[in-house]
Amino acid sequence: MPEVLDSLEAVVIARFGAGGALLYGNAGLLRVCADQGHAAWDLFSQPRLDALARVLPDARWVVHRGRLTLGDMHGGVMRTLTGTVFASDGGMLVVAGYDIDEFERSSVLMLELNSALDAAHRDLIRANRELARREAAIRELSLTDALTGVGNRRHLDENLAAECERAQRYQQPLALIILDIDHFKRVNDGWGHEAGDQVLQEVGALLRACRRQSDTVARLGGEEFVVLMPGATALQAEQAAERLRQAVAGRAMAKLPGVTASLGVAVLAPGENGGSLLARADAALYRAKQGGRNRVVSAAADDRGGAAP
Repeated sequence: MPEVLDSLEAVVIARFGAGGALLYGNAGLLRVCADQGHAAWDLFSQPRLDALARVLPDARWVVHRGRLTLGDMHGGVMRTLTGTVFASDGGMLVVAGYDIDEFERSSVLMLELNSALDAAHRDLIRANRELARREAAIRELSLTDALTGVGNRRHLDENLAAECERAQRYQQPLALIILDIDHFKRVNDGWGHEAGDQVLQEVGALLRACRRQSDTVARLGGEEFVVLMPGATALQAEQAAERLRQAVAGRAMAKLPGVTASLGVAVLAPGENGGSLLARADAALYRAKQGGRNRVVSAAADDRGGAAP
């Protein structure tokens, strides 16, 4: 065989003796044999060479022209080639190349599979984003007071613990305001629970409108609300509380006259935790109620007690 054929890998050239022994194989055949781990003669499965050995050749000594399948039909890799098998001195000569049509079909299939994979990947990304959005929405609902739209007690507890830890670690101020609507029971008893709910909603909206971006606003329960103010000093918290008091008193809540609020203010002390901070603000609120309501009172370091009704 010409030496130029020895190194060709896209063309399979094989010459077999009468007993099926391989007399010559170029790089294309050796690559297939190495992949399959079979004797070269047995690789030709469609048609089989032992069957072609019984076929009478034509005038050009051709016993087969067309498709040739190489490979293990029982689980191995199959390759389709197009070529010619010649009867040669009692043996056979095979000259075949990889089937271009098969390559094109494989290429088209690969493109289709890649396209389908890309589409599936995009769908997965969209599904993950939607799942994350829904999880965030569910979490937001779990941390939101349904009536007023501000945070609920769970939301306050999470943020209070985190902000206290941060303030103590970095030695930064942290203030807390408790706001309680004055004589709220009278609103419910005199005007009905619907009016009471509307007052709570309007106070919640007012707190949301007045809060800083870093503040946490939550409904503590009943008619009590909390504003947690990271980085706020005692003076800043007192001023913010006074603005809230004036805002409540200056609005006709649920079109009812005379709705006011009392507020207690406390600033985190060194080594103090969230529960203690909340208790001191509540004690200050108690003093505001006892002092006549509709006022702001700041906590002392040793304040304890409970708010008046």
